Amino acid sequence: MYAILHAEIYCLCFIVISILLFWTERNGIRSYVEMCLSRLLGCFLLYYALGFCFVLITEIVTVESWLSLSYICKTLQHLTLIIGVFTWAIYAASLIRDGSSLKKRYSIKSILLTFPVLPPIVLPFFNLQTHQLFYIDESANYIRGPWYDWELMYLFIFSAIPALALLIHSSRESGAMSRFNLRVSAIFPLCLFTGWALSFTNQLPPALSAIIMLALLLLFMGSMMQQVSIDSLTQVNNRQNLLEFMTQKLKNHNKDVYLLMMDMDDFKSINDNYGHIEGDRALVSASSSIKAACGSFVPRPYIARYGGDEFIVVVETDNPDKITTLTDAIRENLSSYSNNLPYELNMSIGVAKHRDGQAPKELIREADQLLYDVKEKKKS
Repeated sequence: MYAILHAEIYCLCFIVISILLFWTERNGIRSYVEMCLSRLLGCFLLYYALGFCFVLITEIVTVESWLSLSYICKTLQHLTLIIGVFTWAIYAASLIRDGSSLKKRYSIKSILLTFPVLPPIVLPFFNLQTHQLFYIDESANYIRGPWYDWELMYLFIFSAIPALALLIHSSRESGAMSRFNLRVSAIFPLCLFTGWALSFTNQLPPALSAIIMLALLLLFMGSMMQQVSIDSLTQVNNRQNLLEFMTQKLKNHNKDVYLLMMDMDDFKSINDNYGHIEGDRALVSASSSIKAACGSFVPRPYIARYGGDEFIVVVETDNPDKITTLTDAIRENLSSYSNNLPYELNMSIGVAKHRDGQAPKELIREADQLLYDVKEKKKS
């Protein structure tokens, strides 16, 4: 009875994660964050497939000559769990840096970060000789060894560190949707710990697998909810989310609110001379330079693509000098991006300070007029 229930749960988890992976892949990978989420889902899809095969071999088929395969299935399942937790840590890191670039994925820092995953990953291999992680008795019963609890505790501590970083980063985010996604993603270690704690009750079905599936479902939902408010090309907030954010921000703010309206200089000539694909590349470079410049600000400025080659940044601060520092950093970053391009990237910026009672569209209109004045001065 329990064997059939275990198999059904693994099968259900496999089906749910398959659907999530399908929806993640159907529109193509648009950012490094989505790529990491896809790999995370794929890793745990294999985890559930191996769990189903293990139950099928040891408890349903019960062919003695096949029992050696049960060790292989369970060993590989432990490996995929470890790799899955490590993949989640990479996904968490991609959320913190916004997945702004697909470059620099393989650096000295990222290589050093792989060392903490090495101790648990060798346990399944040593278990083939020691049987300290798990073993299967003559009645085909799966029995956990003393190393099992050490492995799960290690994975919990390992995943708790990036989860804490997500929570700290979420407190600096100005956008409500970004904060929500970061905090939802940070519950993964808690789900891992809860599943491990429930697994001590032998009468329960594979609680760890079921709760991990729920955690992945929450990750997917948070990612999809954020994508609704994200511009697919530049991976910053879209216009609709901008207006919703400004409506709330202008009603509730403790410091002065500044709106920076930005427009790329001679963007039309890039499209005309180099094509629209190169124009898209220039827009991505512009959004990346803005995100890099805003990264050190607390709370983090809100960034959105207003339309075409226009971007808006909303900053809450009592120090006007920070606005000057930010605009200079944006231009400096954009200039560095131009080094690898056949054209020069420049940005005109209009800065407007919010006045009491001023509506969001009025503030945008004022910043837009100041932007127009800046561009006219450049032309003259």
